Amino acid sequence: MAGEIQIMIPQYGELNRIYNDFLISHTFSFDRQKFITDFYKQYNNTKAFEAAILELVLDKPKEQYTLVLNSLRTEIEKNILIYEKHPLFDNEVISRVCYNFAGRYDADIKAQLEVTQKLSKPLNEAYNRYDSIGYRVHTAAEEKQAEKEYERCKAEYEKEKKELERLYELERQARKEAFQYIENCCGDIYKLSFHFMEILAKYIPVAKDKPDEPSKQEKQQDAPKEQPEYFDAELLSLIHKVCVGEQFEDIATQDFYANMNLYSCKKELKIKAREKIRVCYLIFLMSERLPKQDRDKWKNIILKQLDIDENYYKSKYKEPVSDFPSDSNQKFAKEMDAIFR
Repeated sequence: MAGEIQIMIPQYGELNRIYNDFLISHTFSFDRQKFITDFYKQYNNTKAFEAAILELVLDKPKEQYTLVLNSLRTEIEKNILIYEKHPLFDNEVISRVCYNFAGRYDADIKAQLEVTQKLSKPLNEAYNRYDSIGYRVHTAAEEKQAEKEYERCKAEYEKEKKELERLYELERQARKEAFQYIENCCGDIYKLSFHFMEILAKYIPVAKDKPDEPSKQEKQQDAPKEQPEYFDAELLSLIHKVCVGEQFEDIATQDFYANMNLYSCKKELKIKAREKIRVCYLIFLMSERLPKQDRDKWKNIILKQLDIDENYYKSKYKEPVSDFPSDSNQKFAKEMDAIFR
């Protein structure tokens, strides 16, 4: 099982090369979409991932497993950074390459269908001549010739029909394969990478600072050890996906995570116009997830950070689930229910 970690490093590297190549050339293929999907399906079990790391740590000297795990973490960090800073494959791009793959035999089928249809006419004519010869005076030679012509036309037709059926079967297989890979897994891999980083942090210390990365002091300020993690990355990622751009102004997932956990962050979380009521309801739902001893402390601080008056919060936070909510409030409440239920 520990060997899976070493295999995973070049796999992540190939994933990053696919991402970078798309950013440079804006070209994409079904084989690359297939690789991305297979990657997610192979590694989306975080329990198996941690078990493999634990086995590696127990079986190898510290120098060896640290080297391996730091190499893996480097590739994962690259993947997260690429996804956050650049627009990657959208559903339209993925659908296009999948449908192109599904229809890869369309031209061959069209051409073969024309050939087969052209041969059906002489076959029918030859059959009619052979079938009707018994109803008129004819010689044995004429009957033999009619039969020979019919068999020749039939053999030509059957040959081309068989080829057409082969192409139809290839088309069926291509469509089946294409639609197995039509889902966009890039966002899922992005979330999975965060889980991997959390697991890696249990077994190896944070790597030394690298160029273009925050200093060690800045990292400590962004997520001080003495401050608790109120909400995990999985929940905040789901909220970020639904609310950023709607209730909040655009903000990266990592900055959203830092703001909601009350960590120091250069990028402040800001509410969009006419969205304060729905944010109040979100704060209520999030506070209910916390232990009683943390609930009021977190709520009071986040209200101040978002410039929401406490009295306003108390009077408005239940509006999305009131007896007569507006359409926008009702829609938001349903979205939140899907996350918090």
